[in-house]
Amino acid sequence: MRLNATAGLPAALFLAALSATLPANAATIAIDSSSAVTYLSSGSTTTDFPSTFTTANFAAAMTGTAASVLNSTPFYFPASDIPGAVWIGTNVNAGTSTGDTALYAVSFVLPAVSSASLTIQYGVDNDLGDTRAGIYLNDAALPNSTGNPCGVGVACGSAFTTVQTYTDSSIGSLLVPGTNTLFFDAVNLGAEGGLIFSANITYTAGASVPEPSSFILLGTALSAFVGLWMHKRSARREPPQRAS
Repeated sequence: MRLNATAGLPAALFLAALSATLPANAATIAIDSSSAVTYLSSGSTTTDFPSTFTTANFAAAMTGTAASVLNSTPFYFPASDIPGAVWIGTNVNAGTSTGDTALYAVSFVLPAVSSASLTIQYGVDNDLGDTRAGIYLNDAALPNSTGNPCGVGVACGSAFTTVQTYTDSSIGSLLVPGTNTLFFDAVNLGAEGGLIFSANITYTAGASVPEPSSFILLGTALSAFVGLWMHKRSARREPPQRAS
């Protein structure tokens, strides 16, 4: 019986099919504040936006004015404290004069994901969200992001003199294959106004439901395994041939 030459084929088919149904290893994408960020201005230098954000507001932020990289930030922690990011605002002098409350938008591209988490290092003058959530992903408000970092209506110095951190361990359901957008409601409660951030999204790539072709390949491999097993079993039961 010549089984050795083909015995590895079912195993190879099975492993190929199984790998097609499993997600890839975790990866991380970094999204940093820069002049590539766009914004929708509130027109106010002392309060949050007057009403809840609408789909039109998010769209306007995505196609809005490019953020200005602040030319001087004597009151803020150094941008180098968050590598890759820069202080931005609604005008280049917002770090020394006044800046508007604004809804900032930055887009990024991801494959299909099965799970994902978010960690943001940031500084803001004064709050992320004051009367509403301060961080949004694809128009959805993220939890525990109102009045960060010091509380609603509180203009504390540590918000822009010390690096702050926000985390959300489960954002996978909010992400889509292709372009996604992260939004920040950076609220100025008076005088200067600026924002700096570096958002890290750690995700596991892979569709939650395998493609039909993967199921077909897996079925073929399993059938080959069963056939090989029965062939071997039958061969073992064959009685020895008597010499004539």
